[in-house]
Amino acid sequence: MNYTKQDLQLDNPIEFWLNFPNEERVFWVDRQSDRIVVGAKRLATVQDDEGRKQYAYVFYGGTFFDHSKDPKWANMGHEMIAFTHYYIVENGQSFYLYAGEPQAIQRFNVPRVEHVYRETSDDKADWNQLMRAIDASIKNGTVTKVVSSREVEYTSDSDFNVPSILDNLVEHNPNCFIFAYEKEGRTFLGASPEILVRHRGNQILSYALAGTAPKLGPTAWTKEQLLKDKKNRFEHNIVRDRIVEIMKTVTPHIEIGETEIMELSRLYHLRTIITATDSTKSLVEWGQLLHPTPALGGEPRTTALALLQQYEAHERGMYAAPFGFMKDMGDGILVVAIRSALVISNTLYAYAGCGVVDGSDSDAEYEETNQKMRTILDAL
Repeated sequence: MNYTKQDLQLDNPIEFWLNFPNEERVFWVDRQSDRIVVGAKRLATVQDDEGRKQYAYVFYGGTFFDHSKDPKWANMGHEMIAFTHYYIVENGQSFYLYAGEPQAIQRFNVPRVEHVYRETSDDKADWNQLMRAIDASIKNGTVTKVVSSREVEYTSDSDFNVPSILDNLVEHNPNCFIFAYEKEGRTFLGASPEILVRHRGNQILSYALAGTAPKLGPTAWTKEQLLKDKKNRFEHNIVRDRIVEIMKTVTPHIEIGETEIMELSRLYHLRTIITATDSTKSLVEWGQLLHPTPALGGEPRTTALALLQQYEAHERGMYAAPFGFMKDMGDGILVVAIRSALVISNTLYAYAGCGVVDGSDSDAEYEETNQKMRTILDAL
């Protein structure tokens, strides 16, 4: 597919998003590659084979499970998409790419809205039931870890302003990937700190990101406390070891980094960077192989996922699923779409999860999810 390239300098990439109010569109700030991609108007649904090489930038949005029955997630995710219009910022350049006819790009002042909202769901009973089921499965030895999640509904008297939320996410989450995907009046957005897989030539990289502590407030931890905490290290090592085992099924060339602290605005996480050398699988194939790691599903994977499907009271949809972009011949990044929300008019569904292992406390894990949900709520 031939795209025409035209120099375009915008003060804020959200301006480009605002030019396509009634189109399917995607927003992506990739701070690892120092790349911004905003796409609008579906051009083609792409297969992960020779066809993807026809398009300069291809978006991949997964779903956590293969199927979702909840209508609010209908027809969202589980595909690769090439768009007709792109705004790209990379390598010190910014430009407009388009297939066919260009659209006159208007300039906008991106709004900042102080949302007034209220929580309109109560999921504590569902959470306690889920945690009891997980605890029983841990006690009887069928699982060692399960990642439970919550869906919390918030309502406003007026529609939530997506450009304002995105602008706040970009400003206040400098160590995260900022993403949004809008289709048929629904926008899934968030700020994820977690790479599922990065593909550069024959270099493959993944994060083991598990083990969390509050950075602020009366219950704040120090970095050293988290690094030395046995429960969090145990939870973390389950994720690290499983990623390594999966990589070993493809290549023997694997390097495991030191476990370190990843610092976010409100939280500390344990992170281990794992790299491998491989030229046999694409970015999406690696993503599908690794997803979900025990940082999002559990261990053993099949048993943990069956437990979640039985006891979680909500559908995960695109929450915690692979999300990202590939360029040219398939290099790119897929993150795990956590610290996220689905926005539909004046309703916002915020999602957060936590890893549950032997010794986890239901109320403490619930509070951890509240801390993680602040990524979205702070952006309102």
